[in-house]
Amino acid sequence: MLDLQVPLLAAKALLLLLLFAFIYAVVWRGIGDLREVPEDETFVPGKPDDQRDRRPAHSETRSAAPSAASSGTNGRSQNGFSELVVENSEVLAPSTRFRLASGTTSIGRSGASDIILKSDDFVSGKHAKLTRHGGLLYVEDAGSTNGTYVNDRKAVGATPLRSGDRVRVGSTTFRYAE
Repeated sequence: MLDLQVPLLAAKALLLLLLFAFIYAVVWRGIGDLREVPEDETFVPGKPDDQRDRRPAHSETRSAAPSAASSGTNGRSQNGFSELVVENSEVLAPSTRFRLASGTTSIGRSGASDIILKSDDFVSGKHAKLTRHGGLLYVEDAGSTNGTYVNDRKAVGATPLRSGDRVRVGSTTFRYAE
């Protein structure tokens, strides 16, 4: 009887240790996610409505400003600039256009992003980045929780984009137009 009690006690201790390690990992991840929320996105109790930001709550843009130019046939932009065009989204109006800057353009929920998807619960603070190298535009996931998809395939590393490709970030699908 004594021979069986020692292994059972060791198994219980190991199970308890694994449970504590799991709880620690979950709490640590939660704290890390909370630290990524910029100050401009935090709710300040008691702040009057007239002092809050009056921009639309569903989306915002900074350097990747929406473009009013229309799209030509075959998904090509008539204005000569590269842009992302919203095809389907829970937070942006269809056909909203974002002109892509020559350097790096970031997409995320954070106020520091160039294309801000503030109300999309499936978008990370820093979700994806678009970078131009040698005339080609590449999309790369920035370590997001839900991933970035190009033509319904998960982007791994820097993935080149061609005109007409569809890029999905959270619940928003963009079409890339050159």
